[in-house]
Amino acid sequence: MTPMSLSEREEMFIRALCGFSHGHVGQDTLRLKLAGLGMGEDEFKQVKKKLLYSGVIGIVYGNITLEDKSLGERLAVGAEGGRA
Repeated sequence: MTPMSLSEREEMFIRALCGFSHGHVGQDTLRLKLAGLGMGEDEFKQVKKKLLYSGVIGIVYGNITLEDKSLGERLAVGAEGGRA
């Protein structure tokens, strides 16, 4: 299976989500963190919707979780390899 290609903003969303140690985070908390990185409300909703419908993230009781763990690992390896 070919890995999903992500935009820079989608990668930023996933990296921010992976930055929470519990494996899930409230939508408001993640939205605030991403707002601090320059992502607006509408962009947050658009990116969240795309990642949700593609099966990358899941939402239960207002908490966002990373469903595709390999994607989080791939981004972590990419960051260690010198990617921003």
